Amino acid sequence: MKHVLVIGRPGIGKTTLIRRVAAALRSYAIDGFVTDELREHGQRQGFWLSSLDGRQVLLAHRRIESAFRVGPYKVNVQVLEQVAVPIIHRAIERAVVLLLDELGRMELYSEQFARAVEEAFERGPSIVATAGVAPLPWLEALKRRRDVELIPLTSANRGVIEEELVARLRALCAEDDAVRALQRQANRICEMIVIGDVPLVDIEIQQEALRQAVARAFPGKEALYQLLYESRFRRLWQQFRQESGREEGG
Repeated sequence: MKHVLVIGRPGIGKTTLIRRVAAALRSYAIDGFVTDELREHGQRQGFWLSSLDGRQVLLAHRRIESAFRVGPYKVNVQVLEQVAVPIIHRAIERAVVLLLDELGRMELYSEQFARAVEEAFERGPSIVATAGVAPLPWLEALKRRRDVELIPLTSANRGVIEEELVARLRALCAEDDAVRALQRQANRICEMIVIGDVPLVDIEIQQEALRQAVARAFPGKEALYQLLYESRFRRLWQQFRQESGREEGG
């Protein structure tokens, strides 16, 4: 799958996940931003938009002047349009991976930002984005895209998801021809799952072929197949095959 959308409730660790993934990939062609809490006297007062190139600007605060509000926080829409949107456009042209932390109500106050995100999903690099669980129509449309893999984030799986994403994205950014060949093979399997009319036995044959190819490329590292591919295939099956089956049956 080209894109990943990590879904989780507030405080579950989405921003921490993106920060750790970014740190692990700092030597590669990545771009993006995270949304950090702004705390004063131990209380959350707002949010910073922190770009991966080191800038930090005030995205929202309880006491700024703005007509746009999410809960107690007033949103500085200009930050989205003057900082976040150029980051996205730059990533479309230059990056291999774009990290977008928290696609939600604050960000959707800017139509310009929403259009930039949609453009990145259509023609940009691979995207790893985070979002909350609230059913926002724009976000639901992203979730239904056939090139988007949904990953629910919980307190129990945070470490595993971080390890998996780092390994997958390093493989994506790799310049090694053998690794790229494995990526292409895995992408074909993802497409077979998403298409929906490919028999399970054909998919299993291709998965076993990929497992053997990984074993040949990385002798003695049997766990690599599960880390890079098996969990992804299982989630895609649940996302696209099981859900479509329930809809047809219902």
